[in-house]
Amino acid sequence: MNLTDRIPQHRRGTAALLLIMAGSLGIQCTAALASSLFGAFTPTEVAALRALLAAVTLLLLVRPNPLKLSRKDWVQVVVYGAVLTLMSICFYNAIALIPLGVAVTFEYLGAFLVALLGVRQLRDGLFALFALAGVIMIAAPTMAGDAAPIGFLWALGSAASMAGYTLYSARMGTVSPATAGLRGTTLALGVSALMQLPLAIPAVSRLDAGAWLILAMTAVFGVALAYSADNIAGQLTSAAVIGVLFSIDPVIGAIAGTALLGEVLSWWAYAGIALIAASGAYIVWSTNRSAIRLTAHTGMLPVMSTPPKGKQS
Repeated sequence: MNLTDRIPQHRRGTAALLLIMAGSLGIQCTAALASSLFGAFTPTEVAALRALLAAVTLLLLVRPNPLKLSRKDWVQVVVYGAVLTLMSICFYNAIALIPLGVAVTFEYLGAFLVALLGVRQLRDGLFALFALAGVIMIAAPTMAGDAAPIGFLWALGSAASMAGYTLYSARMGTVSPATAGLRGTTLALGVSALMQLPLAIPAVSRLDAGAWLILAMTAVFGVALAYSADNIAGQLTSAAVIGVLFSIDPVIGAIAGTALLGEVLSWWAYAGIALIAASGAYIVWSTNRSAIRLTAHTGMLPVMSTPPKGKQS
């Protein structure tokens, strides 16, 4: 019996929410911690090193068998690995140049735009304009400061990768038995580590005990556990619901950046982050509300269900 099978159907919405929150906290807090290494290592080297340690950790714990993968499984794993690689490298280069909360918010736009492709009503489209206004509210005061414009380009690259991550975090683990559970995510992370190995090896000789400790924490809590939490949440619910839950990322990123790095943004920027998170959550929910059935034990998630037979329009 898989871990997800042990969770009652009526508790899965709550479990998915808690897992996404835990994963987001792990990623954002360890990103703040890892930024302390940027003086001695490039952001790309830090991303590559943490991917390598995270892959080793999960491979030892999960022990997937790559020989059981079909050709279709391998395509899924390699593509997902490439997505993880690009998302990690782009995100770390972004937070080296712009505030963490801003980088996380731009990254979330990837999940938001995936949902936006399904918009069919004018009212829903207006929320996209609210999100655009939020981007301007964040970017304008940030760029007026000392943030490098190229940081926003890295953040947009992270957003493009986030779109793929949103889809694959819900899909991976449900495609075939060979990738069931955490096997697919573990193998994809292994592929990602191999892709970044040429970037990681030259930096290994410069690591001291303190750097190893920081990288180990970011690898375990910010990658291995965080990606596993997102994967399990994806198995508990749908990609649509995952897109809604990912809207908490900008808020957690802004809080982590302010509390851990002292990156105090303007009130306009904080308002823009909240506007994007709220607009994104609404767009994803509205676009997929006819296909989502979600029951939660807490009042933190809306109850979304399809209309009963005989009452559908």
